[in-house]
Order: sequence, then C-alpha cells, then structure tokens
Amino acid sequence: MDDQTVDKIFAGSLGTLPPVSSKIVRIFTSSTFTDTSMERNTLMATVYPKLKEYCREKHGLEFQVVDMRWGVRDEATDDHMTTELCMKEIENCQRLSMGPNFVVFLGQKYGYRPIPTYILASELAQFREVLLTMGQEVILLDTWYKKDSNAVPPICILQPISSILVNFNNKRVPKLQQEDQAKWWDTLDRMQKLLRKAATTLYSQGQLDFDSMHNYLMSVTEREVINGLLKVRNTKNHVLAYVRYINNINLQNLRRAGLFIDIANRALDAEAVRLLANLRDERLPAKIEPSNLMRYTVEWIGRDGLGNDTHDEYLQNFISHFYRNIARLVDRAMRKEDSSPQGQIVTEILQHLHACNNSVKVFYGRENDLEKVRRYILGPSIQPLTLFGAGGCGKTSLLAKSASLIVTWLSEFLENGHGGSNPPPDTRRRGSNINGQGEGQANRKGGDTDRSESGKGDSQNDIGTTWKEEVVSCTDSGRTSPLQGTTPGTQSRRSSRTSATLSRQESEDLASSNSSRRQSSSGVFSPVSTVTDGQSSHRGSIALSTPIQEHIDPEPASPSVNKINKPIKPVLIMRYLGTTPDSSAITPMLISLCQQISYNYMVPFDAIPDDLVPLTAYFKQLLALATREQPLLVFLDSVDQIGGAQDANKMAWLPTRLPPHCKIVVSCVYEPENPEISKDCQTLRRMIDDEDNFIHVLALGEELASQVIRHWMRNSHRDLTNYQWRVVSNAIARCSLPIFVKLVFAEICRWKSYSRAQETHLASNVMDSIMMLFERIEIQHGRILVFHALAYITASKSGLSETELEDLLSLDDRVLDDVYQYHMPPVRRIPPLLWTRIRNDLPNYLSEREADGVSVLNWYHRQFKEAAKERYFKNQNLANYFHSSIAEYFMGTWGGGNPKPFKYTEIQRMRFNLAEKEGEADRKVPLQPLVFVGKDGKVSRYNLRKFGELPYHLVRARRLDDLFHNVLFHYQWLHAKLSSCPLQAVLSDFEDTCNNLEDREISRETVRLTTRELMLVADALRLGGAILTQYPDLLASQLIGRLLPEAGANLNVRRLLEQCDKEGINHCALMPTAHCLHTPGGPLKYSLEGHQFAVFGVCLTSDARFVVSVSNKFLIWDLSTSDLTRAVNPGIEGVFQGLILSPDDRFAAAWTNNSQTILLNLLTSEQIVINNPLQEDETVGGACLLDTHCVLYGQSQWVLLTMQGVAVEIHRERCKDPQFQLLAMDFESHGNYHVIFWTGDLDDKRLIMQTVNDGHRTSPLELHSAMVMNRKRDILYACADLNSSSVSVFKLNGDQPTGNNRKGRNCDVPAGLEPGQREWTKGNVLDGDDFLLQLSLSETENHVLGTTALGFCIWNAADFEKQTANAKRIDLKLPTGVRNISVSLLQSNSIILSKNDEFAVAGVRKNLYVWKIPSGQLVKVLDAHFGRILAIVPYTVGPWNSVITSSIDRSVKVWNLNNVFEQVHVIDRHELQIDSISLCQTTGVAVTVTRGCVGVWHILTGKLMDKLAYNALGAIVTHALITKDGRHILAAESGSIIIWEWPNRRAFFKVEQPSIKQIMLMDEDTRFLTASRLGPPNEGKAVVVVRDCPNGVALYEVEVPVRTFRPAIITNDGLMLVMLGHEKNRDYIYVFQSQTGVLMHKFIPRYQGAKKDQAGQLIPVPGKATQVALMDQDKGVVFDVRTKKHIRTIRRWSGQVTKDGRLGLYAPSRGGLELIELRSSSTVSQLISRSAEGVFTNVTSFNATDQYVLYYHSGHKTLRVFRVLDGQMLANYRLAAELTAIETTTDGRCVVIGTLDGCLSVLAIADPTVPGSFQFLASLPSRTRQTRIPSAISGESSDRHDGQDANKRARKNEKEGGSHITLKAAATVAASWAKATQTNKTGTVQSVTSKACVLS
Repeated sequence: MDDQTVDKIFAGSLGTLPPVSSKIVRIFTSSTFTDTSMERNTLMATVYPKLKEYCREKHGLEFQVVDMRWGVRDEATDDHMTTELCMKEIENCQRLSMGPNFVVFLGQKYGYRPIPTYILASELAQFREVLLTMGQEVILLDTWYKKDSNAVPPICILQPISSILVNFNNKRVPKLQQEDQAKWWDTLDRMQKLLRKAATTLYSQGQLDFDSMHNYLMSVTEREVINGLLKVRNTKNHVLAYVRYINNINLQNLRRAGLFIDIANRALDAEAVRLLANLRDERLPAKIEPSNLMRYTVEWIGRDGLGNDTHDEYLQNFISHFYRNIARLVDRAMRKEDSSPQGQIVTEILQHLHACNNSVKVFYGRENDLEKVRRYILGPSIQPLTLFGAGGCGKTSLLAKSASLIVTWLSEFLENGHGGSNPPPDTRRRGSNINGQGEGQANRKGGDTDRSESGKGDSQNDIGTTWKEEVVSCTDSGRTSPLQGTTPGTQSRRSSRTSATLSRQESEDLASSNSSRRQSSSGVFSPVSTVTDGQSSHRGSIALSTPIQEHIDPEPASPSVNKINKPIKPVLIMRYLGTTPDSSAITPMLISLCQQISYNYMVPFDAIPDDLVPLTAYFKQLLALATREQPLLVFLDSVDQIGGAQDANKMAWLPTRLPPHCKIVVSCVYEPENPEISKDCQTLRRMIDDEDNFIHVLALGEELASQVIRHWMRNSHRDLTNYQWRVVSNAIARCSLPIFVKLVFAEICRWKSYSRAQETHLASNVMDSIMMLFERIEIQHGRILVFHALAYITASKSGLSETELEDLLSLDDRVLDDVYQYHMPPVRRIPPLLWTRIRNDLPNYLSEREADGVSVLNWYHRQFKEAAKERYFKNQNLANYFHSSIAEYFMGTWGGGNPKPFKYTEIQRMRFNLAEKEGEADRKVPLQPLVFVGKDGKVSRYNLRKFGELPYHLVRARRLDDLFHNVLFHYQWLHAKLSSCPLQAVLSDFEDTCNNLEDREISRETVRLTTRELMLVADALRLGGAILTQYPDLLASQLIGRLLPEAGANLNVRRLLEQCDKEGINHCALMPTAHCLHTPGGPLKYSLEGHQFAVFGVCLTSDARFVVSVSNKFLIWDLSTSDLTRAVNPGIEGVFQGLILSPDDRFAAAWTNNSQTILLNLLTSEQIVINNPLQEDETVGGACLLDTHCVLYGQSQWVLLTMQGVAVEIHRERCKDPQFQLLAMDFESHGNYHVIFWTGDLDDKRLIMQTVNDGHRTSPLELHSAMVMNRKRDILYACADLNSSSVSVFKLNGDQPTGNNRKGRNCDVPAGLEPGQREWTKGNVLDGDDFLLQLSLSETENHVLGTTALGFCIWNAADFEKQTANAKRIDLKLPTGVRNISVSLLQSNSIILSKNDEFAVAGVRKNLYVWKIPSGQLVKVLDAHFGRILAIVPYTVGPWNSVITSSIDRSVKVWNLNNVFEQVHVIDRHELQIDSISLCQTTGVAVTVTRGCVGVWHILTGKLMDKLAYNALGAIVTHALITKDGRHILAAESGSIIIWEWPNRRAFFKVEQPSIKQIMLMDEDTRFLTASRLGPPNEGKAVVVVRDCPNGVALYEVEVPVRTFRPAIITNDGLMLVMLGHEKNRDYIYVFQSQTGVLMHKFIPRYQGAKKDQAGQLIPVPGKATQVALMDQDKGVVFDVRTKKHIRTIRRWSGQVTKDGRLGLYAPSRGGLELIELRSSSTVSQLISRSAEGVFTNVTSFNATDQYVLYYHSGHKTLRVFRVLDGQMLANYRLAAELTAIETTTDGRCVVIGTLDGCLSVLAIADPTVPGSFQFLASLPSRTRQTRIPSAISGESSDRHDGQDANKRARKNEKEGGSHITLKAAATVAASWAKATQTNKTGTVQSVTSKACVLS
C-alpha cells in the first residue's frame, strides 16, 4: 500500500478503497468430485488440523477450508445452487484470506458439467428456435425451465428437481428415490446434449460468442479455476495447483475407472479430454507461478487403482508439500502485513469506510433529515449532533449518507461564496424532541416524497479533491506555522517514523502553533463567538484549565495582501461502534480516533495515553487541531453500543463543546417503551442542552418506503407483478421501519412471476418477518441443522467464527445424526457446504465483526437476536444444551485428537450392516489452552476467545463444578485473564455467577455459602485491583496475603491458595508466609486507593451510585463495583478546603486555600479553574452550587458565576454588627439563600443567621456554637442561649420560596408579614449536658445528632415538636482519653446513623466507634485507618447499609455495617512506621523499631506478640537489636540504653546515653557497641561505648571528632574498631583495638578524586582481615587499616558485597542495577537496564546466603528479586505501602520488610528452580493451620509496657499462660523452619553475618 493510499485512508476518503486485511486464512479447494477423494480426505484428517494450530499459535490467525466437494448431499443438487455458491465462496476467500486463498487439484477427470441454472429468456428462445429447425424436441426445456418475468431482463430458471421428480430426496423409500434419481440423470444428459448442440450451432452461425457458447460446455471445476486462478493478477502469493497423472488406468473396470476419467457411452469422453487438456496443460501453467505448481505421476495398482496403503509414499510427499506451501504463503503474507500501530489503525479505518460505503449503496430518500445534518455541518453549532430513534429506523444509513456528502456540501458551500468570514444565513430549524414531537411527525407518510439519486455527489467522494479559497497571506509576519504551505498529502505521508521524528515537546509546540492560527469559527467555515471546552471568551479573573486564546488569524506586519490558492481537505473520521474490537470499548476506540487525528495533523502516536482518564482529555485536546484548511468531521454510529466504561455514564468521553472547524455527529437508540436501552440517549440529552442538536429519525412512511423498495428493485434488476406490489403496499402500510423494509425487500427478491399467491405473503411487523425468514430457511436446509447453527450463534456471548461454528456443529451428534443418517462420512465433521448454504440465505443479517481478535459472525441487529432467542430458547433444557456444548468446546474437552463417542442411528446400522451400536471419532477440533507459547517457551498470545466465552456458558449451563475448577477458583485461568484483560472482565465472571446462582436444585443455604465464597475471591481481587491491574504476576501473593484466614472453612478458596503456592511462584517468587493484607468479608467492603495526599472532601451523588473525592485531584468511584471511573487532576497548587455537588449531580466544585476554585463537569470531566473573583483582597471562604450557577463567597462578598466560570453578579453581605463577617452561605436559588456570620475568632462562638427570600430578609437570629437546617431549609436546629447548651428548633413561616430548585406550596401568610416575607419562629427547646461542637441531621432527618467534647448525643426530631423539655436524649460516650476537637466553628467529628437507626457510627482519630441504639452502648471499635479520619458519610440507600470514610492516610474506605460483628482477621501493626528490623531465626522472632516502642513479632505468622517501652508515656525509641539466642533485646529509648530479657519482658538494665546513633553486637553477641553524636551540627564528637552483653557493664569508651556521624565497623578479624572522623578540616580514619579501645593510629584517606566532606560510610571487605572500603560517590576505595595503605579503587559499586568478597552491586539513583565482579569492576549481569527508572531512592542488597539480589525502588514501590546465578528476575513485588526497613533471614529463605503503615510482612523467596520451594511453603504454619499464635496485644491492653511494672506483668502473663503459649508457638515455628530449611541445603551458605541494606 503506497503512501498516497495511506494518506487517503487516514483522511477518510470514501473513494476507491483497498480491501481490508483480515485475521483469517481461508482457502477454497477446487477439484473434481470423485478422483481426488483420497487426497482431500487425507488433508482433512491430518493436515488441516496442523495448519489450524500453526496459524493460530504463530500468527494468531483463523485457518478455514472451504471444500465444496466434501460431504455434498442430494439436497445440494436439488436446487442447482452449488455452482453459484462455489463462485461466491471463491470471492469470499479472495476477499478475506491472509495469503493463500485458492488451491486446485487436477487429475485426468474434467468433472461434472451442469447445465446453467439461469438462462436469458431471449437466449433460450433462440435455442428453441434453432432446435426446432433441427427437428429436435424442446419439451424437456419447456418442462424444466420456467420464465421469470420479475427479472429484468426476463430469465428462464431451471426448476428444483424435487418439484418435478418428487421422490428425488426421499431417502425413506430408497427404491422410489433411486428411480427418480435415475430419471433425473437421464433427463440431465438429454438436456445437456440439447443445449450444447444449440449453443455450438448458434456459435457456428455467429449468433453466439465463444464465452457464451463455452458456458454450456465447461465443468464446475473449470469455472472455479477461471474465477480462482486464471482471472487473478497475483498467483504467486495466493494460489497453489496440484496436478496428478495416473499411468496405466485399467479401463476394463469402467465403474472404477470412471471415478478418475470422463466416460461417455462406455468410452473415453473425447470432448472432456480435450477441454481438460486445454485447461490443465495450457492455460493453467501459463498463468500460475511455477513454484506454486506441483506435478505428480503415480501408477494404477490393483483393482482399486489408488489407495492409502498402496500409495502411502505419494500421499506423504503430497501432504508434506501441501503443508509447507500453505505455511510458506501464510508466512509471506504476514511478513508483508504492517503490524505497526499505523498498519493496525489503517486496517481499523478501512473496515469502517467499507461499511460506510455499503450503507450508502442502499440509501434512498430522507432529504429533510439530510438537510438538517447539512445545516449543522455548515452552521454555527458548537455541540455534537445526535441522531436518535428506534432500533432499525435507519440511523446508520442516514449517518453514512451524511458522511458521504461532506465533500459535496463543503464544495457547494465554498462555491456559493461562504468561504470568507461571513457566516451562512441562519437556516436552522427546531429539531424534534425526544418524545417524537417534531417535524414530520404529523405527516402520516413519515418521510420525504421528493426523489434524489443516492449516488449524487459520489463522484466527489474522494476527500482528496482540492477546493480553492481566497485567503489573506501574512507576507511580513516573520514567522510561518509548521503547517503553512504544506498540503495534507505531504503533511501526513509518513509511517510510524513520525514518532521518532517529533519529540513530545515538538509536537506540543506544533499543536500550539496550530492553535494560535485557528479562526474563531465554530461551523466548518463560519465564525461564532462562544465558549468551548476549557476556553472562555470572558476576559477577567477566570483562569481556565487551558489558557484563554482567541483564535483569530494574526494581522500581517505589513498591509500587503496576496490572493493565493490553498487546498481544503477535510478529515473525515467514521466509526461503526461495536463492530470491531477497537470500536467496541471506549479506551481502544479513543486511541484509534486519536491515532487517526494525530496522523492527519502530524502529531506523534507515542503521545497518546493508554489510561482512559488522560486519554479522554487528550482526545478533546486533539480536536482543537482542526483548521480552516483541514476541518475535522467525526461520525460515530451507535454510541450506545460501546462498552468498557466503568462509569454508568458511558458518554463522559464525548465533548459537549467543540473547538472551531470541528463537528461530531453521533447516533443512538431511543425507544420510550424500553428505558433501559434508552438511558444513553437520555444522558446525551443532559449533556447537550441545545434542542436543535437532536434529530429524531422516524420510520420511512408508506410512500417513501414504497419508493425505497422500488429503487432497490430497479438496482437489483427485479420487478413484481401487480398483485405482488399490492401485497408489498399492504405490508409497508402497517410498518415502514427501514429494517422491516429490508426484510420485505429480501423476501420479494425471491418471488418469481410464476410464484403462487400462497407463496407471496408478508408479515406485518419486524418480529414476524424474522420468524418467517427462520422458518423458510429451516424448511429449505433442514430444521435441526438450521436450529442448532443459529442457536449456537445466538447463545454465544460475542459471536462465533465460522471455524468455531463448524467445530461446534461437528461436535453436535444431534446435527450429525440428521446430516449423516443415510451416509457414513470418512471424517465425522459437518460438511462446510451446508453452513455456506445457510449463510447465503441470511444475507446482511449475519454481520462479520471482530471479537477477541477473531473475526466472528453475529446478528447484525438486535431484533434478530431477540427473535432467535424467542424461537430457539423457549425450552430451558435446550438452552442448557447449547451453552454446555459451547462450554465443552472452549474447555477443549474433545480437542487435540481426543475422540468423542457417538451412537450410530438405526438407519445407519441397517444400511451399512453395523454390528456396533456406538463408535468414537476425532472431530478435528483444536485444543483450547489458556495461552499460546512460542518455540522460545514464552507466551506469544492469550486465548481471548476462551476468556470471553467459557465462563459465560458454564454459568448458563449450570455447570458449577466445571466453572469453579476451571475458571473462578483456578489460578492459571485467573492469572492469564488478568494478564490479558481488564480487572473488571475478571470480576464480571464472579458477578455473573452470583447473579445466576438461583436454581431449584440448590438450597438457599448452599447459594448463600457459595456466594460468600465467590465474593471472597472477587473482593480480594477488587481490594488488590490497583496493584493487579499493573502487576498481574502478583495475583498469587495478593490472594494468599488476603485469603489465608478463610482457607480453612472454604474448600474452593483453599484449593485456589494451594495452586497459588504451587504455580504462582513461577510468576512471582515472593510469597507471603502469613496473612498480611486486608481480608474481604468483614466490615470493610472496599478500600479505594489512588489519592496521593489526604482526602479532604467526600460526596455521594444523589443516586448514591458514585462517590466523588478530592485531595489535590478529583477521583470518582463507582460504589457498585469499586472501580475508579474518573480521575481529574487540575494541576493547581494549594490544598483543597471543601467539596460540593450540584443538585443535579452535573457539576462538582472544590476550593483551595489560595482562593482558586475548580468547577468540574462530572459528565464530561471538563474542568474550569476559577481564580479569585472577589474584590478587596478577600479570600474564597466557600462555594455553593445550583443546577445552572456557582456561588463563591468570601468574608463580605459573594459572586454568582455561570457554569463556564463567567462572573455574572457580585454582592455584598453586611451584618448589623460590623465585627461580624461571613462564615457560610447556603443557596436554594439565586434569590433565596441563607447567610451565617461570625466574628472570625475561634474562641468566640457567637453566630448570626439571616435568610433572604426574593429580596426580603428575615430578622437576624443570634445563635452560638452549632446549628443545622433540614433539606427543605424551613426548620433550623441551633444553640440559641449563650449561657446554655440547650438546642432550640426554629421554623420558617411565610410564603414558600419560588426558586427554580424547589417546588412551591401554598401556605397562609402569618399576621404582620408582607407577601413574600418570611420569619424564623422559635419553638421547643431541649436541654443538653455539654456544649456542642457540631449539629447534624440523620439521613432520614428523624434524628438530630450532636457532637460534644466527650462524645455524641442524639435527639428524636419529633421531640422538638412536643411542648416538653424532658425529651429523652441518647448519650454516646467515647472511651477514656479520647476526645472530639473542633477544627473550625460548626465543624468537628461527625456521627451518622445506620439503616433503620440501629447503630450510630463516628470517626474519631483513626478509629470507627459503633454504638448500639437506643442503649448507647459502645459495641465495636474498628481500626479503620492509619491516619486521622477527615470525613464520614452515610451510605444507606437501597440494599446498602454502609458508611464511607476518608482519611489523612490518602484512602477512602467503604464499611458494611451489616458485617460489623463478623469476624475480622486483624493484621497486627504499629501506629507509626517501622524504622528498623532485627531478626533471631533461632526463636523465629523479629524486633522492630518505631518511634514509640519496640515491637516483638513472630516472623512466620506475622503476629505482634508485644510492644516494649520503658516509659509508658512519651517514649522515643531509635534503635533495637535482638541477640542470636533470642534472650535479650537491646534498645535505645529516650536517651537511654535498655536491655530487655525476653520472653520474660523484663527490663533489667538501664543507663543514660544521649543522642544514640548506632547499636552493634560484637564478638558473638558477648559485647555490644553504642555510639552517640554530641555537639553542634557542623562540629562535635562521636562517643562510642563498648559494653558487656547482657549485663551492660561498660568496658571502654572512645571519642572521635566528627562533622557528620557515620557508623563504626569491626574489621573481619574482629581485632580493630574503625571509625570515620573529621579533624582539621580533613577526613580521618581512626583505628582502635576492639578489645581495649586503645587508639592504634589515624590517617587521612588519600586517593585520586578525593574531596572534602564527600566520604561515605565504611564497609569491611569480606575475606580480607584488615581491609575496609570507604564509599565515595558510586565507587569504593579500599584501604588496609593496619598498614594505612590505599589498596585499590572499585568503580561503579554501591557498597553491597557478597560474603566471599567476589561480587558487588551497582545501583545508581538515576536507575539501573548491575551485578559486578569487584576485583575487575566488570559487569557480570545487567539486572535492570539504565534506561528509565527515574531518579528515586533505591534499596539494594544480597540476601543472607548471597543467592539472590533484592532491589527496592521507591518510585514504583516494588521489591524485585534476582537470582545471582543467571541474573533472572524471579519477582517484582508491589508493596502496599512504602518500604522503611528490610532484612533477610539467615537461611536466605525469607525477606522481612517494614513499611510506612506500621506493618511487618514476611515474604518467602520460593525459587521455582530450587527443589523443595513448594514444600517449604506448604509446611508453613499458615498453610498447615496447626499453630495458631494469638497476639499478646488486645484491644484493652496498653500499647506500651512501663518498665517499673514489667516484672509484675511478666508474672501475670505466665500465670495466665500467655508466655507459655508464646514460647511453645515460637518453638513450633522454629522447628518447622528448620525442617523446611533442611529440605534444601544445596548451595546454602551456613555462615551468619548481620548485614544492613545500603540506602542509595
């Protein structure tokens, strides 16, 4: 495909289009009927299955064979349609096939020579005349050929055989059938002679040309060769020919010889021999590529001549050559196939352009609607145009015709003088509304009556046509746009090189330059002043997300004006959504649109985002590239058919404001009686507020429908009799929908002029017409075959490929028993011809589209699927049968040569004398693996068809066991589908199963338990969705980390986790040893992650479907699925202060502390940034939203703005007391609002409130502390008495406001009030004990909720109506030490009520507190967040009984209050982050350091056994170590050294030592070192004290002057203590005797490149007794500290080293990781490329045995594990929180990590290549569930242990058995660990050395 063609395709040219490349290899095999059966059967049995596998696995192609000779039955001969079908199939193969499409097998038989099915009536009349003159009888021709006058010109049709010889197909009476068949063959022979004689005579007389004469002589095979080979230009790449000669054919056995040669009158047919020789030996070799022609010569052997046994060598040679040749042509075709992004999008565009042309071909009429579209295209509208109507009303055709006329319309527009700046006259008409009341509605005809040729303008369909326009040239501007003077042809003529040519910055500059020179025009050429997406004409304080630009051509620097010609080439984008994979979901559809736009406007493809949210914004940005020279027109059909939107609003991607020179036309279905399918249209109505931008596409009307049918009939060269026309008129008078008209047309095209009246009837509606069609096809082709074929297509989820359908029919013994009841097939498969015949009778009703990367057949229109379901799925057992059959196929049950058993029919047993009742046969269907693996062992692609279809059918077939074992609880399935499909696709399988579990055979309890088990896995996937979406290889670790506690009680879950342990290690070798992630099933329903900062605002939409949250960006989640539906990052500075939604949920507003406000359109994600519109330096204090306006208020002003951010009005609010200022406002409408004033002092609780009603103000209300109003804003609860905590109720009396957001009501005006005036009247007063910090109302407004310092209180709202002050109040007390605080006036911690007012829930600090109502008892405390809770929102709509919380920890969580008392599998953690870890593998204990305490953990169970702190309050812990025997813990706490005895928990030693920086154990833990840094920051000293362990006696103390403290080290011989100091402005190395502390010497480390203060830490060099390495900027300098000599410099080393000193690691902060050989500094293995990890902190180390390398990257939050031996990455583990500490166990089997959220996780390194890895995991306590280790920390105990009471607590724990349990558990863990470790001692380094990770 040349560049010019590619340019035209990208520009949307509808002119001559190249064919679309497909993903099918489809070959037509042509041969004579009997002489090649051996070869064809061998190919069918052995070669075709191999080619299917080859094409599918290597190229992802479907391999299909069309063998019209195989399995042909008498029924195929009956209607004489076989030849015509063969020609159509050849054409289909040539159109669809990738590579080879035609293979011919020729021998010595010319083959069957049928007589023509159709003969021109005039030609047959000539034949009759010449035959009569020759004295021949013509009665046979008159009997068998009938004249059809409905054909234009009239033709004579050969009648079906059974219409005259009625027993021709009567297999039940073989004798009668044989008689009629003999009669037919005799009749055929006589008619052949008559027609050939007449043809040759007329040819000899010159009245007939050669081709017409030869038409009566040629065989079917020759006709196929002509169409498939001789007429083909390129035979080299598409055609193969095999010619076989048989020597010495035995003519004595004419019956057998007649199968291989042509016999006539018991002799060779000389005419056939001559015709065959001409074809085979002359024309074929002259045309075909020599390498594609293969000749064979074989001998006639034995009686049969040819056989598999006698000609095995020939057959093997033949099939081998055939396989190689087909594979060669396929490979050649794939090499030419452009698989680049550009090539793929060309294929995508071509499919839609071809579909558009096909729709245009059949379009007729609708001039009125076309005129409306024309006016939109050329007019000033800045919103998309929507065509809506009922299904089948003709929206698609109207859209296609409009697109085809774009060039004509623009050309005429320019020719009429509208190419300048003047807009066209306003010719807009008011469009019809969504209820159908519009233009043409009253006209019964329903359509236009004027005729127009559908081909009008088609000659100008090539959008490459150039128009000329007068423009102003800026000759002296000094600058030229990159696109000026460049035609689109040269702009866009490029391949994917564009991405390499233009950088992202260059493309942005290019887009900017394009934007700066666009005209301010909204029609394609007409200017209009408007507000576009992100752009406003308002020039004030409004700053938009895109800078304000007025798109005006720049004035020239000099006034010289030249008239030049500029080409105008519109870019047309056409998509039929839902017809291809890239048009079936929003993300791929938008990517393809962006690619097409980018190509035309020279923007690189690599700038296109992959994620939906930024992709949507980028698409809208690209639309702005449209220019006057290149206007952009986008036509999108069936936008309601698009899927893949996690949002309920699938239209959010569609822009509601279009930039200049851009138009979008969409279509969608609307049926008032079906709200479900009309909801997308209703959404568009909400998004597009211009009524004129909706065109209601109505039925054609009787008159137009009649015209359309007559037009189509003329084009089809058909006519009808007068009676038949009346039948048609009666039908379309009852229904004139285009789909019905099409069905009528298809039916009447079959009518002949001689058809009987009972054969020419029509239905009166679409459904009945489809049913008639199905019935006719069933009668014609066999009910069982048609029933099952169409049922399979209907039952499929997304359609079936033809190969899949043939495979399914071949596996369906009910079909095969019907097809082969009188035959014994050589291969038990369905003959391809049978389905071909059915498909041929369903033209245009079965569409070809792509699904899961495969071309599939599916119903073109929804009505066909509904009709098929109605017809074929009434019986539930049959429905189960079809779903089960499809499920078995995609499971691969009978694939790969596995024979399927069957039963012989009684007729077969009788006819073929079979003794057996049953048999089995290989059905030649493929296996269905989850993944296809290449020769290199790597995954080449995934079986997307299996992922899409199998679970759907297993659910509907009620095959739950297969569903659970093979899909939902199958690790390999879940991993493969996660790796290739979105997470929601995986979750939808679980949801679909739960929704279809109800069954009479399953008890309710079983359904409940099964549902819970399913939802456990689904919720686990959902909770880990943020990680699994990016890292699907972490599936096993996510499931294990979350579901281990549930494995014991749930068999399927346990089986799944066992698979995770066994198979998951192949994808990620890091496996949790115990439960470490949140487990679903408890109160926590969802944890919604994605914010990078604290979540300051959370709001629910009014339908409670979505939650909108804000931090520094907006995130919107679908609460029904927990999916993130939208993320909008406004990219502004500052912290958001609040979030509100408009009453209609269309807009959200959030304001920041720097007075910026973001106005977000929730439907489209368009945003506007509004800078402070207030005057006099006031700051924005808050915002209010109405449906149409936004209000921002400050301290004394408020501004009314439009939803485009344009300020409309500014007002001042003054209080009677000048010291009061605005605190808050609440708007019901523009003229009705409430104002609250305060003094601005938090300690002054006084408030003043006023209500404004259409200009009338109420008297000021003096209040204090807390207040709240109901939703109607007519009842107020507030504290009114400054000296009391009582709550008063006020009612607003007077006229009801008339604002546009409230419904008015009639009420009497109280005495003394003027009309429109209202006043607050005080009512009852209820006492309170404590002063209130906040008041709120429950969701039902039945309760008033108050917040006090020590808890909460609840009043029944009805009590305020009673005249008593003794109403019952419910007091809810917080635990001792927990208090509510007031963050600002009127705001504090909130409390909400659950559904049915059963519980009260409050979020205080990081916990959720739950009280029982009405008792007020605190029943539950949930550890909800690890940061302060900022907001709590009730979610009690419908079935939900939940609460939503947001927190400083950057998460939003949804809690299910129905499960509040369910078992919660708590994950132990600290309140603060873990700073360091120390391990004792002997006892299986880990010691962690947090700022507040020392934590003691069981390593393998993850249980926090104790928290140690000497001081109960205010402890500051910095360091902790545990000795190897696990008996002592050394800690640095609050300036003291403390030694704990473990497990007695007794602090027996304490000594002060301030500013401790290091603790290190020495000499086999008999001594320990503590180091402190004293003195000012830039000068000071390091004090090192060495003490005895464990008694703590000081042995010696040394001091070293330092500027920056660096840890001390001990040399490898244990004799020297080495430190780095700073003296006299130089770095020194100090060397002390480690036993005595005597200073041996100090020296300056001198080396090349040394700089002051650049020295890093010291590292002892392994294997060298006295050598240390000084780290200095990516290199290590080695010194001998005994001799003070510089030994060598190791470059590119980060300080990590193996214990033998041979290998090290180099991990620069800019990215990359290398394993290096230290001696030579050479790279052993490049573990991570240096390319692009980004500049982040990384942590690298070897594990304790030096077998693996660990690498943590703070940017990705991933921990990677590499095998040292071969550099293979074993794991890429994404942590749930940022890593803060890491250690590995001494046996190297486990990694212990501490994270920012205070959790300790233990991950086993389960290397799949190391024997015993799985056994090690299986032996862990969490897997065996033999050891349950309780946490020693309960909810009632203190977090710290006071040192003075340690002995008392220890004795108490021993008495209670706590210590005994802990020790026993620890012993069990240690034993199991040792046992597991013994299973693999090979290669394990036994030496144990404490080694810290290096922070780079």
